[in-house]
Amino acid sequence: MRDGTPFDPVAVARIAVMVRTGLVGLKQLIAWADAWVMKLDAPPLWLLELCTVQEVDRALGLLLDTLPALVNVEERDAMDADHLSSLFLRHRSGGISWGDFLQRGGEYLDGANGSRSCEEFFMQLNLLERMGFPEDLVQAQREDIERGLAGALERMEAAHRRFEAEARGG
Repeated sequence: MRDGTPFDPVAVARIAVMVRTGLVGLKQLIAWADAWVMKLDAPPLWLLELCTVQEVDRALGLLLDTLPALVNVEERDAMDADHLSSLFLRHRSGGISWGDFLQRGGEYLDGANGSRSCEEFFMQLNLLERMGFPEDLVQAQREDIERGLAGALERMEAAHRRFEAEARGG
C-alpha cells in the first residue's frame, strides 16, 4: 500500500503543491490526514501531527519534511509544472483572476531556478495591463498556457480529485 497514500512521496509532493498554491486549504488537509489516520494501523508521526496543526506553514513543513530532495532537472521541471497547474486550477475554479495567475506563476518561477523562465508570465501580464485586459487576449494566453501544461494539468486534476475523495473519507 504505497501509491497515492501518505507513504507515496509523489502523492505527498503533489499535496504539498496544492497546499502551497492555496488549491487545498488547511481544513481540507486536516480532513485528509484524519481520514488516513483512521485507515492506518500505525500512522506515521507526521500524519498524526498534521491532524492537529493550526497553521498552513507548519502543515506545509510537515509535508515537505517527508520528501526526498529534488536531484535532477526533470524532477524540478515536473514540480514547477505541477505548481503552475495547481495555480491554473485555482484560476479555472474562480479562486484567482488571470492576472493573479500570471503574477503568482511568474513570482514562483523567479524563485524556482528551473528551466522555465519567469519572464514568460511577467511579459504576458505586462501586455495584458498595457492593452486593458481584453478578453480575447486573456483567452489566447489561457489556451496557450493550458496547452503547455496539458500533462501536468491532467496529473494535478487527478491528484486533486483523489485528495478530495480521501478527505471525504472515500
